[in-house]
Amino acid sequence: MSALFGVLYWFAMVAMSLVLAAITVTVFLFGYKAIKTSSKGLGISCIVFSVVAAGMVVLMVNKQFF
Repeated sequence: MSALFGVLYWFAMVAMSLVLAAITVTVFLFGYKAIKTSSKGLGISCIVFSVVAAGMVVLMVNKQFF
């Protein structure tokens, strides 16, 4: 039973990492699109947020998997 929970734990970690990376890329792309339109402040803040979030995802993946 503990082996099952171990597999589920690693599956959840990989899935969460992929979802967080996808959300970060989506926010970055939204920020890039917002910069091209008139809302430059929103675009810059989205890009800054996505860069910080990407750094946190990298730290989490390095701590968890390496």
